[in-house]
Amino acid sequence: MDGGMLLDGGATVHLDSGNGNATERPVTSYLSPQPNYSCRKVQEALEHLASIDQIDLCNEAKVEHCRAARDLRSCGGRVQSVLTSCGHASLCEECSQRCDVCPICRVCIPKTGNRLSLRLYYECIEAGLISKRYDDRFQEKDWEKQPVADVERLYLFFDVALENNLLSLICHYITDVCMDESAVSSDPVVALLLDEVVVKDWCKRTFKNTVAELKPIYNLNVEKMKEKSNILLKFTMRLSCISTVLEELESSFKGSLSAQLHDIHHLQESILKTKQHMEMMIWYTRHQYLERLNRHDSFSSWCSDVRERKSMAVKRAWPAPIGTSTPGGEILFIQDALSNLDTQQEYTPDRDYELQIASLQKDGGSSFSRAKIGLVGTYPYENLRSAIDILFLCGSSDLVVAKQAIFLYYLFDRLWKIPDDKWRFSVDDFSATFNIARHSILESFAFYLLDDHRDEALQAIFSFHFIIFLVLVSFVKL
Repeated sequence: MDGGMLLDGGATVHLDSGNGNATERPVTSYLSPQPNYSCRKVQEALEHLASIDQIDLCNEAKVEHCRAARDLRSCGGRVQSVLTSCGHASLCEECSQRCDVCPICRVCIPKTGNRLSLRLYYECIEAGLISKRYDDRFQEKDWEKQPVADVERLYLFFDVALENNLLSLICHYITDVCMDESAVSSDPVVALLLDEVVVKDWCKRTFKNTVAELKPIYNLNVEKMKEKSNILLKFTMRLSCISTVLEELESSFKGSLSAQLHDIHHLQESILKTKQHMEMMIWYTRHQYLERLNRHDSFSSWCSDVRERKSMAVKRAWPAPIGTSTPGGEILFIQDALSNLDTQQEYTPDRDYELQIASLQKDGGSSFSRAKIGLVGTYPYENLRSAIDILFLCGSSDLVVAKQAIFLYYLFDRLWKIPDDKWRFSVDDFSATFNIARHSILESFAFYLLDDHRDEALQAIFSFHFIIFLVLVSFVKL
């Protein structure tokens, strides 16, 4: 056994023997389909969740068992409701009818009126915010799953908050519970619920779930993928929210050099790259017609053209100063840009993150393996999807502006000489979508023209629109 426990619905929880942390890896959907927000039950459940005190959320996540005595033994049944008189989840519905006082605080239980009110967890199930397959009221007791049931419930509360614009609830849980030094417990399960690690593991689990949901969408053809654009936008927002939670977590580890902080950093990096890639994929679905436009006769001829450019660049280069050399003659602008991405490439010690990201590629990750050898050798890209996969799933997320510039270079290399009216709109939309200034677009175009050794490119550089800009580009090159 690897220390894992299987939760209801196929979710697996792994217990880290080193620190006792529980992390959950569900492989199926954990929330119900879109709930009816006009329903009173849904509104009340969300209001209850939004207004609950953070430490009470921890208590609501804990599975409670009835403390009433029956025939010299405790009842032990799962408690679904709290006593309205004191708010304690101490008695099951049957035992509450025959008990006069709360077993915890000894407060009298009223004989009339509503004695009980549903606990938040079951309230969310009744409202349809949590899938009914997580309803343990009608399931047989499985004591082997008990140690992780509390963690699963807290995760489900976070899931509901994430899907219903209650991100502040998770952030406040970090600041008001996890970072509260007075919030301690001798109960190991409760102690885990009070620890920052449980939030980090939820972020990891949610990211893995999102990647698993993205894979079948990314494997669709472009037309069908376009129909899923609303879902992709939703996933983009989800990743943004997880990133915000991780930023809050990082502040709690500020000044430390713990392994947890490094794990948070690598997880954050993976999330940001996935989000940047998804934004590019959304743009790609709107402009898939570009795949049909290519000024090169074939991919092999394009590769030959790039090799010729490299060869000509070496011939026309100024002689290197004495005592210096230019290894391999790699002096094209595109080579410099890709080499910079290579040097900034960050490899995580946790291969799991890299494999998850690689699985999002169209070819199942083979281009990712090629890119790991060196990004310079991957140019030119066979198609737009390959360009997006290699550029935006490799290299540091901090270099997203450089990646966008390289992608524009690729577009100009692919489309130049084709009439502007057939593709210019796509470049303009790229600029508007990613807030790229016009001078940055001209810069990428100028870099491409400077790499091209043909007379046509030289004439274009010295055209009226590029005379001033050429001076600036030359200054940058120096």
